[in-house]
Amino acid sequence: MHEHPIANGPRENIAQLSHTLEMALGQNRALLEGMARFSRDESLRLARMQLDHAGAAFAQLHERHDLGGLISAQQDWVKQTMQEYANLGLRYAEMFHGMTQQVQAQVKAAASDLQHQAEGEMENLSQVLQKDVPFAPVVTNGGHVHVPAE
Repeated sequence: MHEHPIANGPRENIAQLSHTLEMALGQNRALLEGMARFSRDESLRLARMQLDHAGAAFAQLHERHDLGGLISAQQDWVKQTMQEYANLGLRYAEMFHGMTQQVQAQVKAAASDLQHQAEGEMENLSQVLQKDVPFAPVVTNGGHVHVPAE
């Protein structure tokens, strides 16, 4: 019996799959690092702004001696805090939206690569089967089965 060109196929397929998984893990790690960096930066920014707002609010509270002035200063402080949290929520939503688009693009690219690999392997297998068994059905790229005439 002669050696088939598909004999090295499983090793090559495993190496290709390993490489694809390595790339996916690297991309996922980069995404997680980006998310962690974004979260850290936004948390620090929010904490600084909260300290600034609190300092300004306390300064206003010391300047105001009537009840209306105190309530107004407190309301301004709460309003600024709520606006900052709303802005933070929007920035997180933008970050997750961008991350989702990036992941979708990576998944599409990986699926396309795997599809091309599978089609190539199917062609190789059909050629090997044609050589070894002349009456065996042949599967083409479209997934159609063709039985060659004898």
